[in-house]
Amino acid sequence: MKDELRMLLRKLRESAKISVALAAKRAFVDERTWRSWETLKGAAYDRQPSEKALWSFFQRSGIEMPQEFKARADDKPLGKVLSIASYKGGVGKSPITINVAAQLAEQNFKVAIVTDDGVFRGMCNDGRGPAPGTQVSKIDFYDELDLITSQADLKKMKKEIRDNVTHLPIGEQQMGRFLYGHLIRAVERKALATERLSDLIIRYDYVFLDINVKTELIRRHADLVAIVLDSNCYYSIQSAEAFLAALRAIKCRKAAPAYFGLITNCDVGGVSRELQEFVGDLPGLSDEIREDLQQAKREHYLRRERLHQIIHALDLPMLTTEMTASHKIAIELYNESRDFLDGYCYFHSLIDVAPHSHAAGEVRRLTDELINCRM
Repeated sequence: MKDELRMLLRKLRESAKISVALAAKRAFVDERTWRSWETLKGAAYDRQPSEKALWSFFQRSGIEMPQEFKARADDKPLGKVLSIASYKGGVGKSPITINVAAQLAEQNFKVAIVTDDGVFRGMCNDGRGPAPGTQVSKIDFYDELDLITSQADLKKMKKEIRDNVTHLPIGEQQMGRFLYGHLIRAVERKALATERLSDLIIRYDYVFLDINVKTELIRRHADLVAIVLDSNCYYSIQSAEAFLAALRAIKCRKAAPAYFGLITNCDVGGVSRELQEFVGDLPGLSDEIREDLQQAKREHYLRRERLHQIIHALDLPMLTTEMTASHKIAIELYNESRDFLDGYCYFHSLIDVAPHSHAAGEVRRLTDELINCRM
């Protein structure tokens, strides 16, 4: 580590009135190791603090890590692959992916997203994309259809077209082309592809796979998989179990990714229905109706608690960061004065539209945990 960084580390520690002993404790090292980090190069040894140790110290001390400590010794891309995934739609997979990617782009990392999202494709077809100057505009987006796939997958796709379109009677082929048009277009685009996912990985610090069906692609390339669990949706729990089982069933020479559960919509026991609260406050409400409302609130609370118990009983470690419904509030506020087509969409991030919101804070905590604690 350069002497300038050693002096900066000591200056930050002393300005925060943190002793060497406490600093070492927060970095999970012994005092002698910490002192070596602050010792100038005149010493007989030159120890380098790990990224995780520095992150732990700054995080636990409430000090923002200076950009100087985030810079790496060389300019080689990190080549890390993450997937925030789910079989079930509507659980926030894509928005969370883009929010975390935008947070990393704000930290000057080179970030790419590979996606098979239908909304993304529809917006691209309409000529829409990220607004200039936003953090999302720093992200490079790639459609999975434009990447070279394995010959086995390509043969499988072509066989499905033959079986369901080409080999049909002439009078039925038009309907077959309509039903399997997406697969025909996929084969056509794959034939024009010039690079593989592995080519992207060596060019970027972080590549996100916004993909929910091609589990083999995730299993073969991801270093970390966060499976989304909506704490107010039992089907998302079943989906997560099926997704995890599918990933684990894939045979691959590469070491398995680190699997974690990411709990979203997490307001267990903390929020009751607004209409019930409003009606419950009205004077002159009969005891019978009041009791019915109270019973409905109890049932709602118990249902959420039961779902929470089921989630934590899964054979899947949970991330410490839990996402609340605060992002819905931030998006509603952003959309209030905008037309429908100008509202929050695939190419938006909370880091851009609501950087000081509680929801943006959750994104930053999730990003820190994924990158600095779990990878």
